[in-house]
Amino acid sequence: MEDALNQIKALAEGADDHARKALMVRLRDLMISLEDPDDTVERIALAPLEPFTAKTGVTLRIFHRLSASEAPLHVEALAEEAGADPVLLAGRLLRYWASVAMIAEFDTDTFTANTVTRVLASPKGESYVNLYYELIFPVMYELPAFLERTGHVNPTDQSHLPMQTAYGWEGDLFAYFKAFPAKAALFDMHMQVQRDLTTNWARLDALIQSKPARADEILFVDVGGGAGHQCQRFRERFPDLPGRMVLQDLPQVIQGARSIPGVENMGYNIFTPQPLKNAKFYYMRGVLHDFPDAKCKEILANLVAAMGPDSAILIDEMVLPDKNISWVATGMDLQMMANLGSQERTRSHWRKLLASVGLQVNEVILHGVDAYQGVTVATKAA
Repeated sequence: MEDALNQIKALAEGADDHARKALMVRLRDLMISLEDPDDTVERIALAPLEPFTAKTGVTLRIFHRLSASEAPLHVEALAEEAGADPVLLAGRLLRYWASVAMIAEFDTDTFTANTVTRVLASPKGESYVNLYYELIFPVMYELPAFLERTGHVNPTDQSHLPMQTAYGWEGDLFAYFKAFPAKAALFDMHMQVQRDLTTNWARLDALIQSKPARADEILFVDVGGGAGHQCQRFRERFPDLPGRMVLQDLPQVIQGARSIPGVENMGYNIFTPQPLKNAKFYYMRGVLHDFPDAKCKEILANLVAAMGPDSAILIDEMVLPDKNISWVATGMDLQMMANLGSQERTRSHWRKLLASVGLQVNEVILHGVDAYQGVTVATKAA
């Protein structure tokens, strides 16, 4: 067995990111194939305990304290720093976390950090734990009963979803965030720590250079661009390209957007006619996956009406394969359904959706960070 494990470790050490993830899937499938029925039901039934107890670990900063310490820590020291009952920590939480490899058990009542601990102590790890506990899990808990009440029909009404039941709310998620700024801030912070999944503008060099603009023409419009992160990265990648750059979002969002040299800020509602005509590129990142198809058609139709013969729409979102989709992507799709009545889309779905408003897919440029993240380049159909 040790020889087999060493071979797997050697494969992992020499693997790129895609090969590493493929290896993880094969090992997961192998692990599941070794389960007996009791193993299977216990794995599924007990899975929610990891994120739920991780919330307590984040709140008490246990993962942070273990990660910051060069030496293993005794439960008494951890309990004193956290202001928690040592019996609760040692007899319950710490031993559970060690049993699922969230921390390492160094000795009796003594624990230390491992790679998982350090991830959970990071800003990204804490953000995932907090966001899912506060905003995602309450909604997913309501999903089975909601689907039963509605006859197991695919939900697309953004004002009638599990989200409304979970939050005791009548409007959609956008209205909820407007009414509860603290929840919106939690979501916004989570989006900020996900920036390592940002657009790989280097892979779009040839495309961007292929549509030069004059100084008085509009080169790039970031539609629904929020605080302007992508405008800034676009400008950093293409500092010498002539043409106007415009950041668009709702007026209240634009008020809090950053001031970027060479970028104009404009208040705009995506469900109204696009006022900027004939831009070389209309760019949307993570906009359309917030909406069901019917609303996406409205958004896209407003852009199509503004496009010139040399315009292109850049849709920066997941482009899923039509089969064998990863568990991360399918899980994200279910979250979008329960919270927004929307979805992540496959290649064939994107083509059908875009064709319905007179667009054609020219190419899909993957970023390389994630197997599915990429830019779909769409132009007016011939």
